[in-house]
Amino acid sequence: MKIGDLVTFTPESWGTPIEDRPLYIVVRVPYETSTRVSFGTLVDIMLPGDPDTLSTSPDTLEVVNENW
Repeated sequence: MKIGDLVTFTPESWGTPIEDRPLYIVVRVPYETSTRVSFGTLVDIMLPGDPDTLSTSPDTLEVVNENW
C-alpha cells in the first residue's frame, strides 16, 4: 500500500460487495501510533473531493488498483 492507491474496506470489515463499498485514496502510508488507549499501525485515507481524512488499520483495507 502506498500513497495514491485506491482502496476500499475488506468484505470482512464492511460487510457488503465491493460495488457497494466506497473507494478511498491513501494519503498517508502506514505509521505507528502509541497512546495510553491503543497501539498499532494506521493508514490515513480520504474520499475523493472530501477534505476530511479517516485513520484505519491497513488490515481493514484492500487495494483495488494493484497494477499502476
